[in-house]
Amino acid sequence: MTFITQTLFAQNRVLDAYISQGLKNNQGLKQQDFLLQKSLYALKEAKSYFLPEVNFNTSYLDSRGGRKISIPIGDLLNPVYTSLNQLTSSSAFPQVENVNQTFNPNNYYDAKFRTSLPLYNPEIGVNTKIRKEQIHFQQADYDVYKRELVKEIKLGYYAYLQSEEAIRILESAVTLARENLRFNRVLVSNDKAIRTVVSRSENELIGLEAKLEEARYQSKSAAAYFNFLLNTPLDSKIETGDNIQTELAAGAGTLAKREELLKLESLGRINTLSAQLEKGTALPRLATFIDLGSQGDFLNFNNDTRYYLFGLTLDWRVFAGNRTQYRTKQALLDGKVTGERISQAEQQLELEAQTAANKLNAAIKIYQASKSQTALSQQYYQDQQKLYREGQLLYIELLDAQNRLISDQLQQSISYMIMQTRSAELERAQASYSF
Repeated sequence: MTFITQTLFAQNRVLDAYISQGLKNNQGLKQQDFLLQKSLYALKEAKSYFLPEVNFNTSYLDSRGGRKISIPIGDLLNPVYTSLNQLTSSSAFPQVENVNQTFNPNNYYDAKFRTSLPLYNPEIGVNTKIRKEQIHFQQADYDVYKRELVKEIKLGYYAYLQSEEAIRILESAVTLARENLRFNRVLVSNDKAIRTVVSRSENELIGLEAKLEEARYQSKSAAAYFNFLLNTPLDSKIETGDNIQTELAAGAGTLAKREELLKLESLGRINTLSAQLEKGTALPRLATFIDLGSQGDFLNFNNDTRYYLFGLTLDWRVFAGNRTQYRTKQALLDGKVTGERISQAEQQLELEAQTAANKLNAAIKIYQASKSQTALSQQYYQDQQKLYREGQLLYIELLDAQNRLISDQLQQSISYMIMQTRSAELERAQASYSF
C-alpha cells in the first residue's frame, strides 16, 4: 500500500482542520445555532414579565344623538327665579330652559400613561424556569448535531481516501497490464507465443481501464459529498497528509454522557415544570397599576383635566370544570413517559457502544488479515511473473495471480476504510470527541 497507510498523525491534523471548518460552515449546524439563539431570547422575554410595563393610550369621542336624559332644571328653578324677580322688582334672574343631556360624550378626549407591575403571578416564575430548560434542551440537540456532523465528516474523509487508493491501485494495475501487453507483443513477434495472449492482454487492459474510470467517478462523488458537508465548492481539492501512519488499537474507551440522554433529562424537567405551571393557573394573580393622564374637551389641558388613578387588580379563577387538574395530570403523565424513554435510551446507547466496540475489534482483525493476504499475493505475483518471463508459466496463470493481487489490494483498502469507519462510529457511540 502506498497511500492509504499514510500517517495517522498527519491524517488527524488534516482531518481535525476539516472538522473545524465543517463545524464553522455547515449549514445544518448554523440552523441549529439559530434555534439555540432563539431559545436564549425566549428566556429574556420570560424574564421581562417581572419588570414594569408602560403603555400609552388615548381616545377621542365625538357624537350626535343617542340616548338622552331629561334634567328639569327650568321646572325647578323658574318658580324660584320668578319670585325673586318680583321681590327685587327686577329681571336679574332669567328663566332657564329644561336640559336634555345625551349619554355619549361630545368632543371628548382621554389620554393616559398606564404603568402596570405584577406583584404575585406564579406562572411567570415557572415560565422562566421552563425557558431555561428549553435552552439546555436546545444546547443538547445542538451538540448531538455536532457529533453527528463530526462522524459524517470523518466517514466522508475516509471514503474519499479509499476511493483515491482504489484509483492508485487500478492505475498501477493498468500500467502493469500495458507492460504485459507490450511483452506479449514482443513474444508474438518473435514467434514465442500465439496471438491469443495479445488478445487476452488487450481485453484485460480494457477491463482495467474501465474499472479505473469507474473509480475516478466514485472518487469525484466522494469528494463532492465531503465538500458538501464542509459547505465548500463541490470541486474543492481535498488534502490527505503524507507521513507514515500507525495503526489503530482496539479498545472499549470511556463512555461519556450522551447528549441524547441530556435532552431527555431536560425534557423530563420541562414536563415537571409544566405540571407546576398548570397548578399555578389555579392560584390568584395580583398586580398594581397607576394611570397618569388628562381628559376633557378636545385640546383643553390644564389642572382640571389632569388626573392620576392608582389601583390593584386581583384575578382568581374560582371554577373551570376541573380543567386545571386535567391538564396537570396530562403533564405528569408526559413526565412518566419521558422517564421510561430515558431508561430505554440508556440501554440502547449502552448496546450501541458495545456493538460499535465489537465491530471495531473485528474490523482491525480483518484489516490485519487483509494486509497479510496482500503481502502474500504480492510475493506470489512476482514469482509467477518471473516464471512467465522465463517461459515456464502460462499467461492465464499469470493473469490469475495479477487479478488476485489487485483484488487483495482493493480489499485491503476497503478493510482499512471500514476499520477507520468503525473507529469513528465507536467514538460517536461513546461521545468521546472533544470539541
